[in-house]
Amino acid sequence: MKYVPLLLLVSLFIACDEEITVPLLQIDADVELQGTETIPFDALEALEGVYEVVDGKSLLGSEAVVKRTGNSVSIFTDQDAGYCVLSCGSSDSSLLFVGYWRKQTGTETGVFRARIAAEQGGKGLLRGTRGTPGEVFLLGDFGNATNKGLRPVQLVYRRPLYRGPRPFLIVAHRAGGRNSDQLPASENSAELVRLAERFGANGVEIDVQLSADGVPVIYHDEDMNLRLNQKSGLVGSVSDYTIAQLESFVRLKNGERIPTLKRMLATIIRQTSLRFVWLDSKASVPIAMLRDIQRGYQDSARILGRDLAIVIGLPDEDKVQELLRLPDYRDAVVLCELDVETARKTDAEIWAPRWTLGTQNDLVASMQAEGRFAISWTLDQAAYIQQFIKNGRFDGILTNYPSLVAYYYYVQ
Repeated sequence: MKYVPLLLLVSLFIACDEEITVPLLQIDADVELQGTETIPFDALEALEGVYEVVDGKSLLGSEAVVKRTGNSVSIFTDQDAGYCVLSCGSSDSSLLFVGYWRKQTGTETGVFRARIAAEQGGKGLLRGTRGTPGEVFLLGDFGNATNKGLRPVQLVYRRPLYRGPRPFLIVAHRAGGRNSDQLPASENSAELVRLAERFGANGVEIDVQLSADGVPVIYHDEDMNLRLNQKSGLVGSVSDYTIAQLESFVRLKNGERIPTLKRMLATIIRQTSLRFVWLDSKASVPIAMLRDIQRGYQDSARILGRDLAIVIGLPDEDKVQELLRLPDYRDAVVLCELDVETARKTDAEIWAPRWTLGTQNDLVASMQAEGRFAISWTLDQAAYIQQFIKNGRFDGILTNYPSLVAYYYYVQ
């Protein structure tokens, strides 16, 4: 599987109007893993854990989280390192990994290859048996984007991943992150949502606008701009154009089309294992329309046996009042971003205050006692992520850096 085209030049628009070119690495895993067998999910889950970094601390820090992410494996580290996204296969009772590493921000990236040999834990893992601490070794090397300057990596399994008493949601902002972080796909694209799990997310937030002919589409800003899309000649609001015009003339920063909400939900249901979708409802999108789409795709997920919750965000009082005017408003599954009393009034399943209000443990506990969940947004700074996970009681965090949230959550 190819992650991104070889040395793809992605031009990203930044605040000072300068264009920067970012070489994004290709790892052709189909070639590098040719002849290997698919690793069963139970084996990938058996290798999950917190590993001590013996060699490779300059890249990974002193410890790292190794986790199955769909049919891949990802490695999450602290704020100074970043993450690795790895394809995998097995041969002669050994587990083989090949992929790329990225810093959390900036342009640094490179190759990463490793293996768990049969006699160093691979044989047991392939049987689905969790390794004994100190007896599973992941050995390999990493280099820069041109495969030069290879340096050794050695990870040793130390303990299982932390699992709390309640499910914890790691929700990726804008379907996986922001364009400014130079991801291998554009924010709010169907292409990015397929990658969100590899960055550590088990849920996503997506932004819903309405086209001129009443089709809900996924796009963050109200107006067309070069932060989000390539030059097209179209100016003004997304709502000024029909879906045919948007699909024909607009390309997102990395060349993708603006997805419709229905296409995005179908992609999430059929091509990911994500468990949570937050529909950030913009002013132009009727709550009744979102409620009807929510019902249909929630039923589709259920039929396919998917453990997936789709919720409608209520970001302001106007949306609250719009919801309450519906005769059957309690049938909508909603997330309230306002105070706890409004969460109760709207019978919201989730209360989601902004992170700057603090951990608010007493209010979070009261919401949980009433059978609701609590998610904080949008939390990006490492020190605050660590504080909220260590000292807070939230059931999830919305973030542009799901790999960082995953690291601090699973190493507890």
